[in-house]
Amino acid sequence: MIKLKFAKKAQDNKPKPAKKKDDKSQISVMRTQEQENILNENSSFTTREAYNALRTNIIFSIPQDGCKVIGFTSAESGEGKSINILNMSISFAESGARVLLVDCDLRKPKLGLLLGMKAAPGIANVLVGVQPISKAIRRTKYENLSVLLSGGVLVNPTELLNSEKYMKLLQDLSAMYDYIFVDTPPVNVVADASIISKYLAGYVFVVRQGSSERDSVANALGQLKFVNAKVLGFLLNDVTHNRSKRSNKYGYYYEYSAQAEKEASDSAGGIK
Repeated sequence: MIKLKFAKKAQDNKPKPAKKKDDKSQISVMRTQEQENILNENSSFTTREAYNALRTNIIFSIPQDGCKVIGFTSAESGEGKSINILNMSISFAESGARVLLVDCDLRKPKLGLLLGMKAAPGIANVLVGVQPISKAIRRTKYENLSVLLSGGVLVNPTELLNSEKYMKLLQDLSAMYDYIFVDTPPVNVVADASIISKYLAGYVFVVRQGSSERDSVANALGQLKFVNAKVLGFLLNDVTHNRSKRSNKYGYYYEYSAQAEKEASDSAGGIK
């Protein structure tokens, strides 16, 4: 059972800006760590090919016409879903697709830090009605890639993510883009990922080699199955080919389609 604990002032649900000093220190740390792994012209051939393969698998696993809304999630925090959804969005944008990246991890947003952009205005500001969507969507330095960041911090984002306003927002955005990638909170931390699943074509589930635990992953997959969420596949992050030395590079493995869900327990067997 997951126990959620929210702030007492639930009636005041307006976004609250993050502290500037904390933001600056966090951004500084990001620039020296995960930002180095953002896909760019200097990324290795192996890394680019891994994302190309992932992009191809996603395309063929969702044959529907129109905009595809795809979520990235994980069992716990720190498993690499945000850097991977950003890189996947860049990869799709480079292929010529119109892409929107949305940060729906409203309790612990990370995409703004990775991109070096202020979180507000963002989706939180739009959902509470203090900012129009036209002001909240921003272009990035990557051609064809726009972002809708988290905005301010909400007291209880679950209610807004489960609202008709959120559903209508995604419907409107779907008319503007070929792909919408949604970064969600970890499944075992809060209920948001399970709630958002009904708006998605499916999830890419991220696990980190040497960190993700089998029981944790199994529990998260069980929760997604309970709400009939579709798992498109699993992305094994931070792969180390030499077991005696942990790599500081990002590695990727992707398994997709119905077979991935059917063999989920077997896949978890390779996780710590």
